[in-house]
Amino acid sequence: MRAMSGAMIGWMVFAALLLGLSIGRAADRDETTLTAQVSSAEHETQEGYFSLGPETTILAKPGSELQRFLARENGKKVRVTITLAGPELSKLERLER
Repeated sequence: MRAMSGAMIGWMVFAALLLGLSIGRAADRDETTLTAQVSSAEHETQEGYFSLGPETTILAKPGSELQRFLARENGKKVRVTITLAGPELSKLERLER
């Protein structure tokens, strides 16, 4: 029985190590995931304002794919993942006169 409890402790330590590594891996990505209920009054929907739970508000451009999606999902729970797109460099062009 003592050997079995030692093996069980070994497996628990191994599982905790794997869990710690997976949490650390998730923390180094530049993204976050949120699961929340979409809510918006009719006039807010038309203007593109949506609440995702009690802490998040999203403004979607009226007529955009995102605005249409959130309007369809109003009152339902959704999962949203926000990912860093990376640094984008703007290019300024000089007009020759």
